[in-house]
Amino acid sequence: MPRAPESEFTVPFEELDLTPFAVCLTCGHLRDGAPREQRCRCQPHTPEWEQQWQGQDIAGDLDLCVLCVRDTVTTRTRWSWLACETCRHVSQVVGERYGHRAALPLGGHSIMNGDVVQPQTATTTVVAASLVASARRGNELREWQRVEFDRLAEPLRPNSPGVPLVEWQRRWPPSLGASVDAFDRYGVMPVPNDLSRLRQAQNEFLATAR
Repeated sequence: MPRAPESEFTVPFEELDLTPFAVCLTCGHLRDGAPREQRCRCQPHTPEWEQQWQGQDIAGDLDLCVLCVRDTVTTRTRWSWLACETCRHVSQVVGERYGHRAALPLGGHSIMNGDVVQPQTATTTVVAASLVASARRGNELREWQRVEFDRLAEPLRPNSPGVPLVEWQRRWPPSLGASVDAFDRYGVMPVPNDLSRLRQAQNEFLATAR
């Protein structure tokens, strides 16, 4: 099926202004934005609103990183990454240290995570098991994102149902140290001490973290 043309309101990611975006302190997703209004999970998704997003797999431009929950990721297609560039770097470096392509499945599509089953040789059972495992890992990451978001959002919730994205990142700035710390606490693979640059960044982050 041919894809619908992109909306006339589509703006290249590098030209997006982060100032209009806000973080919903209830569901943990981004809303508002410009020139297209992005809606979080708490807001109604009407046909009229969805029209501005025609031609995209996902009705939105940005979301918070699934791991550090501080930096943003682009979200227009099913091939978008779930984690920010820094968290993906940490996952790749640690994963390669243990002999893997990456430590965590941070791609929006299973193929991005290396979950490729050769149809010529795979049985139905193998394909099903691969899909189930991929879905489980994705669900575990989403559960982590919810818990980590609640931890960061808790001190802000008494004041407002949402905060500007720039204020969120001022309070919880993205950094290599924050990404390493989030990865370490997620706990799939410990960050080896011989990866000294990552460990040093984490220690510096923890020394100043609120």
